[in-house]
Amino acid sequence: MALCDRFLKDNHKIFMNLEHFAEEHTWDGIPFTCVPDDTEALKRKNNNVNDLSWDADMVEKIIYVPEDSLPARAQPNEEIIFDGVIMRVLDVIDAKGMKEISLTTRWAKGVMME
Repeated sequence: MALCDRFLKDNHKIFMNLEHFAEEHTWDGIPFTCVPDDTEALKRKNNNVNDLSWDADMVEKIIYVPEDSLPARAQPNEEIIFDGVIMRVLDVIDAKGMKEISLTTRWAKGVMME
């Protein structure tokens, strides 16, 4: 089995496993499984990858989802509703069967997003 095939298999078997990393969320009201990563968004913000660092009331979230299980398309600059919160898609990166989606919203920094 080729290495890229092993990655694809591991994406579903381990990374997207609800008992390991994955969580249930909603995208425009449709439930789906993804892996949210707030720490990666914070690292990118601190390294100025996304130039929103001047905006004190912006919250960023990165999610990882298999290409075949995203309930709708994800296009940069579109507004979506993620877990009941209106968010904007900043970036979508395709990588071997997975999508890395960067989301942002205006939210008071003192309020935690679940």
